[in-house]
Amino acid sequence: SSSSAASSASVSAGGADTSEGATAEATERFSGGSKAPEGEYRAADEQGPAQNVPKPEAPAGMNVESDEGLEKFLGYWAESVNYGTQTGDFTYALPLVGEAHEADIEYFAWTENLYSHGGWKAGGLRSVVLGDGLFVNQGNGNYTWGGNLIVQDSYTYHGGEMSFVDNSASETEGIYFEVEYRESKWVMNGIELVGAN
Repeated sequence: SSSSAASSASVSAGGADTSEGATAEATERFSGGSKAPEGEYRAADEQGPAQNVPKPEAPAGMNVESDEGLEKFLGYWAESVNYGTQTGDFTYALPLVGEAHEADIEYFAWTENLYSHGGWKAGGLRSVVLGDGLFVNQGNGNYTWGGNLIVQDSYTYHGGEMSFVDNSASETEGIYFEVEYRESKWVMNGIELVGAN
């Protein structure tokens, strides 16, 4: 496989004697302490980033201007952001987010930078909970849907250091998902805390 060739090349390029005691561990870190078998998902942990993260797949009927379509879109958006959180690759999530949603755009850039410099995240995955009867058509293709964006506590690993973020408040914070339907697809424009100005 190309990844094991890359690990061997990295070790060899470092001048290590690959025949006696040197391993890919010197340049590559694996969650669970070892390389996962092909296709076996392993969540990130203190030993390394997530492995074999399934790529998000857009659900059928997502790009329909309806509450069902929006519900599917929000699930796919969360899944796409979660993929990026675990891999540093936001190519699935970025097209779903409008320029107005600066918080996500900044998060994507920060996380991509973390991974490109040898760091990774564990946890921090999002799940969407939508409130019954809180889907509101604001007019002109703009919609809000009240609910919760539950985010797992997260750990960031970089350069031998670990930082922790407690996201437990997300379980009880009411929010509005602000979305727009334009050019036959949904776009995430922001998340507003209930009661925020």
